[in-house]
This record gives sequence, structure tokens and C-alpha cells, in this order.
Amino acid sequence: MSDHIRRYVIGAALLAGVLATAGCSTGTGTAAAQAPVTVAPSADLAGALARLGRETARFTVAPAKGERVSGVIDPATGDWEMAGNDYAVRRIGPDLYVRLSAEPANSVYPGQYAADLGKWVHLKVPSAGLAFDRDFPWTPARGATSADLDVDGRVSRVTTADMVVSYSDYGTPVRVQAPPADQTIEDHLFTPANLGPIF
Repeated sequence: MSDHIRRYVIGAALLAGVLATAGCSTGTGTAAAQAPVTVAPSADLAGALARLGRETARFTVAPAKGERVSGVIDPATGDWEMAGNDYAVRRIGPDLYVRLSAEPANSVYPGQYAADLGKWVHLKVPSAGLAFDRDFPWTPARGATSADLDVDGRVSRVTTADMVVSYSDYGTPVRVQAPPADQTIEDHLFTPANLGPIF
């Protein structure tokens, strides 16, 4: 196990204590020596989760079904920007900007967004969709019972039944800006859900 990332599991400290009391060992020989288990108090995980949303960061969301996306978040404003294979999305307050470089895989019919390609489509932030929750991208980590923490004790990776979310570069400068007006169009029929499962 890496010296910089440790697995924190709620209840693991209690289990380790029970094994020690019973005189049990987690293993013997070379294999046990090469893979020591570091058990940390659950308070460390709770503290890490409490710090979520206090610093800017980079994040990556990898749904169990769907495309992986990466982005940056400014928790002070809730503004974020992220990108998939053929699109970029910016949230600025109540406004959403989407730029397509290719037709989304989930389009209802071929060429549905042909007129939007290469432009920033402006629309209001939808009321539904994980990505549009005011606590995104921290939401998947909030109820975690286990997580990877970085060397500074901050959440670096969380796995849920639906996705894997990674966080890195805490404190990185983030400034999300609206695209130039001459590159922006309105398309009230644009459906962000066609981009992927987190939308």
C-alpha cells in the first residue's frame, strides 16, 4: 500500500482490536510483510469528508456506465468547468454553457445538434441531474464509508455503486468565465442529459 494514500474504512479499527485481543494475525511470512495494512481512526475519514467543498480542486467522474469526465471546481462560487471526449460544459451561477465538437452519442437522432457544433450553447441550469446539484462534485463522497485520502488527509478517491470520483490538486487556481458573446448561441431545445448519465 502506498505511503501517500491510505484506505480508511469505518469500523476497521474496531475489527483490528478484536483480532489482536483474540491473538489472531492478519498473515505471516513474506506476503504479510510486503502488504502491511494501515488502519486509521474513523475520525480521520469524517474529518476529510467535512473538508470537502472548502478548496478549489480538480475532479474526475467515471460512471459505471458512460463516459469519463474531468473538470475543475471553485466551491466559493459553485462554478465549474468539465470536459468529456467531444464536449465542454461550464456552469456559472444559474447559467450553463455547452460546446460540442461532435454529435453526442445519446442524441435522439443523427444530426440533432448539427447546428450547434463548435459553438457555445447557452441555457439555464436544469433542475435535475447529478452534475447540477449545488454540492457537485462532492455529492458522491458525502455518504462514503470508505475513501482514499491524500498525504494531507483530504479525500482523493471515492468508489460508489454507480461511479468512481477522484479529487486532486486542491487549491489550484480556478476561474470559470462565460464564453465570448459572439461565440454563444441560444438553443432552448438542447438537452444536457444527452451528454451522459451524470447530466
